[in-house]
Amino acid sequence: MNRKVWGNRPFNLRIFMYYRPFKEREVADRYAEGLLKAGIREKLSNYLPAFKENQLSGEEIKKLLFGSTITGIGEDGQPWHVDRQKNGEFTFRGSGATSSDMGKSRIEGDMLCSQYQKRFGGVEFCGTMFRYPAGTSDGRDEYFLCSDFGFSTFSLMK
Repeated sequence: MNRKVWGNRPFNLRIFMYYRPFKEREVADRYAEGLLKAGIREKLSNYLPAFKENQLSGEEIKKLLFGSTITGIGEDGQPWHVDRQKNGEFTFRGSGATSSDMGKSRIEGDMLCSQYQKRFGGVEFCGTMFRYPAGTSDGRDEYFLCSDFGFSTFSLMK
């Protein structure tokens, strides 16, 4: 493996570790440490800690997100935000082809399920949500969602 490129793009420890889910933190850390020893120039804290200890319950997700606004940065590098009402209805604002959309969220067990009107083809998707204790280097993105469409880091708007 070229130490700077993974496939046809720069190596990203966060994305690389996302596709290798580990149940135990110690095993994941040893794996990531091995990559770093092999010459990957990132910090161990640069991968998303999707471990049981950081997972939010359905009730925690509901208390955190329903009636709140969250914000993050999309793959295009542009900011987005979601205003979610207490009943789960939400409005998305971002950039790109679907710069705004509406939808509805619900809690199923310990997962957040959302369905946009336009984004993701209007298909409902569910994901598990986690605390991201380290956040990003700029002190943002305290949470992340893992779903069929990948992962999304975000913060509550203050």
